Amino acid sequence: MGKAALIAIAVAICTDPAFAQGTEQEREACTPDAMRLCGQYIPDADRITDCLRNSGPRLSPACYAVFYPPRVVTQTPPRAGAQSPRRMPPPPPPEDDDDD
Repeated sequence: MGKAALIAIAVAICTDPAFAQGTEQEREACTPDAMRLCGQYIPDADRITDCLRNSGPRLSPACYAVFYPPRVVTQTPPRAGAQSPRRMPPPPPPEDDDDD
């Protein structure tokens, strides 16, 4: 592939809003995949983006992480005043049998 074609691919990818918002590192991660998997859509940036997104498991690990970042699972904090369903109330204090 000629130098002009590589530049056209890079420009098409870099001007796409999805990639424009990403870092240069993210764009660089997907440029080889764009050429390998989606070359027939050059210079249409929207079609390249759709092609990459639809390529899923065929993407390189670096580009896959751009389109499908790992999800961070967070637990939602309990609501104020809410008790967890299995939590028992504390036992009552012992009664004082002493009549002093």
